Amino acid sequence: MNRPPTMLDVARAAGVSRSTVSRVFQNQGERVSPDALIKVHEAAKRLGYVHNLVASGLAQRHGRQLGLLIRDATNPAYGHLHSEVNQAVEAAGRTLISVTAFRHDYGTAEVDGLRRLLGQRVAGVFVGTGVTAAEDLVETLTAVPMMIVGRPNTHPLIESVSYDERTHGRLVAERLAAAGHRRIAALTAPLLYSRVFDLRMRSLVERCRELGVHVEPVDLLPVEAGVTRALDAAAADRLSAIVCPVDYVALDLLRAACARGTRVPEDVSVVGFDGVADGLDLIGLATVRLPVREVARRAVGRMEELLIRAQEDPEGPPAALTETSESERTARHALVVGDVIEGTSLGPVPEHLR
Repeated sequence: MNRPPTMLDVARAAGVSRSTVSRVFQNQGERVSPDALIKVHEAAKRLGYVHNLVASGLAQRHGRQLGLLIRDATNPAYGHLHSEVNQAVEAAGRTLISVTAFRHDYGTAEVDGLRRLLGQRVAGVFVGTGVTAAEDLVETLTAVPMMIVGRPNTHPLIESVSYDERTHGRLVAERLAAAGHRRIAALTAPLLYSRVFDLRMRSLVERCRELGVHVEPVDLLPVEAGVTRALDAAAADRLSAIVCPVDYVALDLLRAACARGTRVPEDVSVVGFDGVADGLDLIGLATVRLPVREVARRAVGRMEELLIRAQEDPEGPPAALTETSESERTARHALVVGDVIEGTSLGPVPEHLR
């Protein structure tokens, strides 16, 4: 089956009428025989059918809830995303249910969490994670609208409103080159650790290559050792700047630099990504501030459009599963560019390295 299962598919598989299936999923089980009730639930589970409450008689009671899966609540970027999505959802007159996965799970807990959200009969679900591949998310698609929020995405079957991380990586490279840096270190991590980190740093390296800036890759993991390796490489290989894929790593690097007497930016410049944690302006960290509020606002607005479409055609496929033109696919994968923060941790090339 190349489309999500419908109520009619469940009825055929269970050997009952569609109206019987409808009564089962509208909690009118007292009007259905015990045998039919079991058959319907078994058929639904076998087919992977999840009833769309937006279009059902229960919409008034349950259909105002939306779900959000986020990667790691301890990461300020995810915490800020949760807050902004919640505010946008409340402004739309709905409520938000959220599930948080484990920071270093590499995707398994995320898929399980997504299924838990769908099991709570949310009307639509947002996925904010930098790990689970879109191909794995597609396996969970149902009649419930799903959107990726925050992480860049190009999969044709899932809509998204995302930070333009490719552009962010290029912007950092251009700032470094403009400051005169020609030899830098970049902390990198495996794709499974974070698809966002990977995209940021690959984009940075590509743009640095175009600008004639040499990039020395340094393994980020484990973070404490990666920070040490980056500072050692900067000292030994005459590198004038270190780029971190996220601000919390940049903060660890600043602490380690202070502990060993390395001055920032007099001895080496430091740049991060995210720009959402409190106090970065006091620290003076050069970074890229993610457009979290704008992404959340646009994602919730688009979800409202998808829910209206689901109400109008309850048994039709989600919009993300329909054939689209190239222009429509581009519109379904919106990208929002953030702001470069000109912190004092990015300075000119040290005199002894010129």
